[in-house]
Amino acid sequence: MKQNLSIRWASFRDFEIVKTLIEKGSVTLAAEILGISQPAVSKAIANIEGKSGKTLFLREKGKLIPTKDALFVYKEIQNIFTSLERIDDSNWNIDSKQVIRIITTPTIAYSFLAPLTANYMKERGNIKVIFSVVNSVDMLNEIREGRADIALGNANINNNLADLKEYPLFKSKIICILHKNHELADKEKLTIHDLNYRNLIMYTARNILSSKLKKIFSVNGVEPNIIAEVSDSMAALHFVRENIGISLVPEFPTCNLFDENIIVKQIDMDIYDEMMLLVLNNSLNPYCIDYIEYVQGWDK
Repeated sequence: MKQNLSIRWASFRDFEIVKTLIEKGSVTLAAEILGISQPAVSKAIANIEGKSGKTLFLREKGKLIPTKDALFVYKEIQNIFTSLERIDDSNWNIDSKQVIRIITTPTIAYSFLAPLTANYMKERGNIKVIFSVVNSVDMLNEIREGRADIALGNANINNNLADLKEYPLFKSKIICILHKNHELADKEKLTIHDLNYRNLIMYTARNILSSKLKKIFSVNGVEPNIIAEVSDSMAALHFVRENIGISLVPEFPTCNLFDENIIVKQIDMDIYDEMMLLVLNNSLNPYCIDYIEYVQGWDK
């Protein structure tokens, strides 16, 4: 008896339509490839959405944007087509784990994103993560060139040279950290002028916060004595622990790394470190959106 390849709400032809539409991003192109009319494609999608109870596509600026549900369906459809190809080639012993490639900067990686990602893997199960730690400049290059799926970095990092979608995560106020024996340790709240001529551990020019801090120093006529330049907040902490100077760092996640020898002082500088998740607009990995929603749902 001939069997009809179908499930409760979709046929194999429906899968072909969804797959082609996601890959081409256009009803016109999908209809041409499938050899059917544009209204037939639109009607098929409407029927699939009606039967499944899921919205699969959103219209944004004249484009069809697949939703998270559509991308999960797409991943399963890919598995079906890949399995058929493997069976045809007698090559079906392949690892089917979903891979997510994540990149971020050192302080965020070790104090926040790495443990959160580990928890995500435990909850989701069949996930393989490639987790890389790079500087902010290299991070943009990595995701722009398709060597990473998701990046977590400073909100100012996206220079619009890459077609990236932005997901704001949190804002962190800049604070002053100093050794408990430092001469400013007893002062309740610091002003920017307390930094004048004092030893300061500063970020290197490659760090986005460096230009922000130098600008506010210039505007207020403050001239700190920059005795060291470091790439990230973790490095700054090591210098502060030796009581050779003070440093200005984001409150979070740097506060997670403090020890008993380091104290925090608020300072009258209206500077924030804004963090966001970045993903390529044309990413077809459903776990990208799922991972982003997981991280956004985290309560620090």
